[in-house]
Amino acid sequence: MFSVKSGTYDLRAGKAGPLTGATVQALEATENRLAYFLERFPEYRKTLRLAVTHEDSGRDARSYQGWQWHDVETHPTKLIRLVTEGISRISLRTRQATSYLLRDKDAVKRVLARS
Repeated sequence: MFSVKSGTYDLRAGKAGPLTGATVQALEATENRLAYFLERFPEYRKTLRLAVTHEDSGRDARSYQGWQWHDVETHPTKLIRLVTEGISRISLRTRQATSYLLRDKDAVKRVLARS
């Protein structure tokens, strides 16, 4: 999110308007949940850093579908925890591979920067 002269712009929602207290609380809750997850499972810090880097580098590609287990140097079975915790989502599943995307890349960036 960033400020605009007439208010704020929520990048995830794709609409302009003032931020309400509920929106700010939801953002804080997401970051707090993520911070708590990383306290419990610190081995995921590297995975999330690599996922953010991969998404940033692939953002310009028109056909970007996400990252896979080998892109984030994590065993595929460990990525299921990120999905069940609501940190990432499955963007594409085929017989050969599964691609993932972070649900809120900016929140992940902020939490990783704090730690």
